[in-house]
Amino acid sequence: MLPGVDASAHVVNCFRAKYTNISLDNFAHLWVTKPAEKLANRYLQEVGESEDIAHCLRHRFFLERLREFHIQATNGVFINIGTGFTNYPYLINTPIASCEVDKPNLIKSKQQRIQKLQSSQQLPERDILFLSTTDLNKSSENKKLFDSLSQWIGSRQSFILMEGLLYWLSQDSVNSLFKHLQQTQTAGSLLALNAFKPSETSKAMFQRLRKFSEKGYGIGNFSPNTLSETFHENLLGYKLIDQANYISLSKQLDEVKELGDKDSVLEEDCYLLCKI
Repeated sequence: MLPGVDASAHVVNCFRAKYTNISLDNFAHLWVTKPAEKLANRYLQEVGESEDIAHCLRHRFFLERLREFHIQATNGVFINIGTGFTNYPYLINTPIASCEVDKPNLIKSKQQRIQKLQSSQQLPERDILFLSTTDLNKSSENKKLFDSLSQWIGSRQSFILMEGLLYWLSQDSVNSLFKHLQQTQTAGSLLALNAFKPSETSKAMFQRLRKFSEKGYGIGNFSPNTLSETFHENLLGYKLIDQANYISLSKQLDEVKELGDKDSVLEEDCYLLCKI
């Protein structure tokens, strides 16, 4: 397991595997390793015990909306930017044309593992295009990526997911991403993402997360990104159609103990926007 954002992908996967009745990710266990479990437990101890449930709620939010999109847009496509070890294409009852984007080393290891899992029938067969990008903080990489995505999407409607991604990027890079997305997606397409509000940075728990990102994941001089509460109002070409945070999501499920103490929960908001 490499340090950096890759290590974060392993940790978050362990969270999804821990409570599959909440995350609905029945394949997460296939990616769990002993080192990842050890780091995930350390994360919960050093950052906060509610984080595993919170990440499961996040995954469920996005999965349920992807399933709805797939029913409504029969020729639609799914793009996951910063895919990590998620399993979204395999959690849809019928295949959806999918593209997964991440760093080259993660994409390579995931492809190799998927081939083995499909050969042993532990994962269903899915047709997935894998694209690698070295650094989304580089404008040249963004342009190269979206040139490829635009060609692949064509005139089809798309569901583009950026789960757990924006936290790691500079604001200039986030602005660049949104500009490329606006130029790439067709009307009726959906954009799903999550982000912290600036107000969350005042929480002790947020500062513990930043510290863990530096020491636990080995990312030096890390400055996490946040999005203003009204960012979607100024996002050209999109309309906000759904929004929820972990506390509100926890109130919707009987199997989850309500996350009521705001100081013990990092309130990332999940957004769903429609291209207009």
